[in-house]
Amino acid sequence: MPRPRAPSKAPCPRPPQLDEIAAFARVAELGSFTAAAAQLGVPKSTVSRAVTRLEEGLKVRLLQRSPRAVALTEAGRRFFGDVAPHIAGLRDAAQALDAYQGQPQGLIRLSAPPDSGDPFLGEMLVEFGARYPLLAVEVDLSSRQVDLLREGFDVALRASRELPDSSLVARKLHDSDVQLFASPSYIARRGLPRAMDELADHERVVFLPSARRGQWPLDHADAVRDAMATGRIATDNFQLIRSVLRAGGGIGPLPRLLAAPDLASGRLVHVLPEWSQRAGTLYLVYPSARHVPRNVAVFRDFAVAWLKRIA
Repeated sequence: MPRPRAPSKAPCPRPPQLDEIAAFARVAELGSFTAAAAQLGVPKSTVSRAVTRLEEGLKVRLLQRSPRAVALTEAGRRFFGDVAPHIAGLRDAAQALDAYQGQPQGLIRLSAPPDSGDPFLGEMLVEFGARYPLLAVEVDLSSRQVDLLREGFDVALRASRELPDSSLVARKLHDSDVQLFASPSYIARRGLPRAMDELADHERVVFLPSARRGQWPLDHADAVRDAMATGRIATDNFQLIRSVLRAGGGIGPLPRLLAAPDLASGRLVHVLPEWSQRAGTLYLVYPSARHVPRNVAVFRDFAVAWLKRIA
């Protein structure tokens, strides 16, 4: 009489691979396959396949996917909570080893406002590249405030009077003072005003912040606001004002940091240098105070020292 067969056992889950766990953890942190792929430096499809293999091996759904969002399932939350500390420890170990072996290398994705693109940011990046030749910097100049985590940026420069509350770490780089400037050719043609009330007789280039049109940033006295309230050219872009002033188009305001190279070269001169106004502060922001990537740390420290030297 044949012996009865033992019931078949369900196949055991396949042990997960480290690269699959790392891909899942980065998607869970950022809430986006696109952002995770950008930070890992691989195609989005590679990240998606790694997470799919992990789920198939574990035989459990870790992420709920939709065209607009990615969310953790209950199993995914539990798994991420278990593996996240270990992933962070591995990153720390890798960074420590990299620091021991030599210079930092890789890619830094930087977001910055358009006014910072010329002149100071370009010069700073050239010096940074000379100091750290194995690091590459990808710069996105935009007036839009990007979401660092979801869009895969490592660090951002932001100019503001007051940063909103957020989970980002902000490092103060420079207090921005706005002053009046003109070109030597304009001064030779129209003369140098010695008092604020003389500005009414000059060609004026007006800064009109888009968020508060009609308000002049130099607000020490009514004379300043009244004198510079109107002009033949008005804009909310300091780079355009700089170009107009250098071309001899009149007297107008610029942040001192933006005007510094032209002052040094003689292309612009101060007008009524006793007048100035704190316009805001330049910050460097990045996602977390813990486990700061070495690339971000060296960029942060270099930017602080560089701006302190030239400001």
